[in-house]
Amino acid sequence: MLDIKLPKSVAELIRRDSILRSLVESVAERNIMEVLIEIFALDQLLSSSRLTEEDIIELDRIIKTRAWEKLRKYVGSGHE
Repeated sequence: MLDIKLPKSVAELIRRDSILRSLVESVAERNIMEVLIEIFALDQLLSSSRLTEEDIIELDRIIKTRAWEKLRKYVGSGHE
């Protein structure tokens, strides 16, 4: 289970509307799974790599930035 911070009005709307809540959960689950699969695949590719620690840090930053770009539209405003 993840806690996602949302504006109170949005959180209340999701809490009250079971259909909307189900939709939000589905979208979040699908996107999180996509990101985790990508991270796992990259982890497997890099497991025998000769990358430096600096290379890995930069790749980590790129992946997290792109994951955030995909997920932020589902999180709400104020979390950029």
